[in-house]
Amino acid sequence: MPLACYSLFGRLAYRTSIRMASTIVGKSGRVYVQGEVLQRNRGEKFSIFKAESGNESFVLKRVQRPFYDMSLRLAAEFAGTRRLRMHIDCNEEEGILVYPYFRCTLLALIKEDPDFPPPERQKILRCVGEAIQELHSKDWIHIDVKPDNILVNWTCDREGNKTVTDAALGDFDIAFKLEPGLLLRTRYAVGNVMWRSPEGQTGRGVTKASDIFSFGLVCIYALGGGELLLLNDYQELAKTGIPPEQEILTRHFCYFGLVPEGLLKQVDSEDWCDALKGASTIAEEELKERPELRFEWWGKGLGPEAVNMISGMTNPDPAARITIEQVLAHRWWQETS
Repeated sequence: MPLACYSLFGRLAYRTSIRMASTIVGKSGRVYVQGEVLQRNRGEKFSIFKAESGNESFVLKRVQRPFYDMSLRLAAEFAGTRRLRMHIDCNEEEGILVYPYFRCTLLALIKEDPDFPPPERQKILRCVGEAIQELHSKDWIHIDVKPDNILVNWTCDREGNKTVTDAALGDFDIAFKLEPGLLLRTRYAVGNVMWRSPEGQTGRGVTKASDIFSFGLVCIYALGGGELLLLNDYQELAKTGIPPEQEILTRHFCYFGLVPEGLLKQVDSEDWCDALKGASTIAEEELKERPELRFEWWGKGLGPEAVNMISGMTNPDPAARITIEQVLAHRWWQETS
């Protein structure tokens, strides 16, 4: 993989060095009392924390003005949504958005409870699919679909039976509205490296199909295939000089198919096409020794309908991936176990 390509990688993020006040008054007049810090930024300054108002819990997030304004636009465009976690209150002077509080993320839920019931996992994924459908219906792309951006509420009865009561897709920091017929092309890759589509790793030619690929990876993770997706050997990769992006691309070409012409055409960059071809060549050699790396082989435990749906979502060719409407219409959703 050419090292020059990896100078293109980066991540859009907002940072703040202003410490939150102990109480915040929302536009609604509601008073929020600061509680547990949920996220610290560099320099040990924090911008996200849990807050209480009356008997309810909320999440308060301080953001920079561009994201604050975009959030107002999103909330207006998706008014009344249940599947997209939009802010429900704000403080313009402080640049603070107030969100509903959820019990945990999908990432934390599965880490903490590997035996969480499969039908309830499917329920969460259905909510995420409906959230993506809402976004795509108005030409928005999320670009950062991943388990820790999926919020979940659930209950547990006296017998220990767990039931999902609500789930939503959140974190629209890098969401983007596509112009008709155009692709998103950036100088840097956007979204989380672990969950990006192949074109997302390049930052070129990102479309609605890129969200579908990420959602396909989330489905694999939620259904128990996380061990093959997650990188836990960053230090070893660093020792060998292999960027994480290269390792992930190589794995994805092993799992879901070698680099297709449609992907190269969409990326439309000589350097990046060479990089994609290089990762695909490594994958091809690996498959000669280990054909069991193909998703059709190791995904059998998920069931034939799940494999069929996810294969359509993770096709390396963006133009050949199924749409979110096709995902939600798939037979797999009728399965309950």
